[in-house]
Parts: sequence; C-alpha cells; structure tokens
Amino acid sequence: LARRLSPDAAPMSTTVTTTIAARRATPRARSAPSRPTPVAVLCARRTGAVRIHVENDVADRQQNRHRRKRVISRASAVDGSADASSAAATGSTTLLVAGALAVGAVAATHAAGNGVARLVGSAALGAALAGVGYAKQSLDASGALAAIGVGFGSIYSDARFGSALAVFFFASSAATRVRSDVKVKIDEHFKAGGGRDWVQVAANGFVPTIIAMVYALIAVPSANVSLQGALASAFLGYYSCCCGDTFASELGVLSKSRPRLIIDPMRSVEPGTNGGVTALGWSASAAGGAAVGAAFVVGRAAVVALSGGDFLAACIQDAIIVVYGAIAGVFGSFVDSMLGATVQYSGFCSVKDKVVSKPGPTVSRISGCEFLSNSAVNLVSASITAVVAAMYVSI
Repeated sequence: LARRLSPDAAPMSTTVTTTIAARRATPRARSAPSRPTPVAVLCARRTGAVRIHVENDVADRQQNRHRRKRVISRASAVDGSADASSAAATGSTTLLVAGALAVGAVAATHAAGNGVARLVGSAALGAALAGVGYAKQSLDASGALAAIGVGFGSIYSDARFGSALAVFFFASSAATRVRSDVKVKIDEHFKAGGGRDWVQVAANGFVPTIIAMVYALIAVPSANVSLQGALASAFLGYYSCCCGDTFASELGVLSKSRPRLIIDPMRSVEPGTNGGVTALGWSASAAGGAAVGAAFVVGRAAVVALSGGDFLAACIQDAIIVVYGAIAGVFGSFVDSMLGATVQYSGFCSVKDKVVSKPGPTVSRISGCEFLSNSAVNLVSASITAVVAAMYVSI
C-alpha cells in the first residue's frame, strides 16, 4: 500500500532482484573448523602409540625368528663340520693302520723265502691294496684296476719297494681326508677321499713300477751292486717326491698364511694356486718324503726280524735313508712348484669363487700357461727327482 501511495517507489520485482544479486555477489563467510576436544586428542595419541608398539613388536618378533634361524643354521653347520671332521679323522686313522699292516704283510711275503709264496702273496696284496683303496673311495674303479698292477710289481720286486708303496698310498689318502670341508671350497677337482683315477695312478706309479721290475730282473748274486743301489735310490726318490708333493698340496693349503708364488716370492696368491708355497707346505713335503724313507727302513728291518735278525739294529743301520727321503720330498716339491707356476695354468673364477686350471670368460689369470696338466707335472717332477737321486745316492 505504501509502495502504491508513493509515486517514486520502485517496482517490487526490481527490489527483490537487486537483493538476490547483492547476496550472490557477497561471499559467504565459512565457519572455522572446530578444534578437537582434549579427549579426542588423547584417544588419537593412544591409538597411534598402540599402533607403533604393535608394529615394533611384530618387527622384533620377525628379527628374533630370523636370528633363531641363523643360530640354528650355524649350529647345524658346526655340528655337520664336526661330524665330517670326526669321520675324516676316523677314516685317516683306519688308513694309517692299514698301511702299517700292509708293511708287515709285505715283509712276511719276502721273509717266507719261497718263490711261489712271494708271487702269490704279491698278487694278493696288490689286489688287497686296490680293494681297500676302492672301498675307502681313495680310488675309483679305473684307479683300482691300475693299482693292482702297480701293487704287484712293486711288492714282488723288493720288500722295501712294497713297503714304500703301501705307506705312500695309505698316508697320502689319509692326508687327503684332513679338513676336506675346507679343501672342497678351494680345489675345483677335490673329491672326498681322493677318488684317484687310472691317469693319476699311472702318473704316480707307472715309472717306479718299471724301475722295480728292472731291479727284480737284475737282482742276482752276480748283478752290479751299484746299479741295484741306483735303481733303489730312483724308486725312493720317485715316491718321496710323490708323497712330499701330496702332503704339501693336502696339508699346505690349510696354512693360515697366504701362499707366495715360488717364482715371485713377494707376490701372495690365492690358496690352491699352482706354484704357491707356504712354510707349512715345505714342512709337509719333508714329512711326506721322510715317511717313504721310513717305510724303506722298516720294510727291510721287518724282513731281517722275521728271518731271525735284530730289528732295531737294522733300523739304525739304514736310518740315513729317512733323511734321503725328506730331502727328496722337498726337492721334488720344489720342482713341482716351479713347473706349476710356469707351465701349468692357474686362474681365479669369479663364478666358482676358487682357483681353476682352465681359462674362461669369468676367469682371471694368476700365473702359468696351459701347457701341462696336474698329472703331467707330477710325472715330470717325480721323474726328475728319481734321476737326481739315482745319480747322487746309492742305497
């Protein structure tokens, strides 16, 4: 009514439109976010603390579980290593006892004084040595067959020769079993017990068997004594070299000090490197050669005793042969190491993480060239030692 009475009043629709436009143009004030209450803050904190505590507890349980697994794994490894070491020690002792019995059997065969008994006894003992070696995994099937011929020829020729062969075979097999758990990580060709094939048997036994047979053919009263002495010295030198080198390889590799390359003493090399030497290895070489020399002495003395003579006096008379054997063992190891460092390849394989004897894409060369195999190096070094022994010593 007032709007109608006032002539200057604006129409109602215009006023409403203006008011709506003004409200749209004016931004609406938003309400401030409400602050959480102290109870809500406390609950959130406790919830977060509980969650963190649970997560830490789960992590601790997982770590403890993994720790227990590692402890159990280490304990199992230690127990396994201890069991393996105990078994290896038992096997080594058995082999050494068998070697001593073999020396006695060889002496008894020769003391019988009967050609037929000597022939049959030598054949039986040769087969027995091969059978024991095969049963103890010191020889494989081919190595056992080759060992029968080597054993017969050496045992039949002379009691000293048969005794030296028996001691070399059993003592070297026993040395191979020492800390085999360590050697398997170092030597790419390592076999538990040895597992020597016919090639290795021939490398160690073919030449001395020929020497022994020649000695047997000329062992007559009218024979040249100096030639017989030279042949006996050659046989001693050959097996002293073989046994000394085997002891050095099997025991020297366990040295706590790193090996030194024999052609470059200032350079240390990886354990298992051909031509790498240690003080322990040199000592083992002398011990191996001395063991063969002692077998020579005891073999002859046993025959003397079984024939009614004085065992101790016979041992004292030939005691110098033990020294000859030790010298031959060290000399043979020296020749073997020189050849190994120069004409036998050694390289470190990053995949196998050990020293190998063949070059390859993952192998870094350490020393030597790929010319001779390990068996060939053994054959050459032992032959050289035999020749030198025959030239300078007569037993």
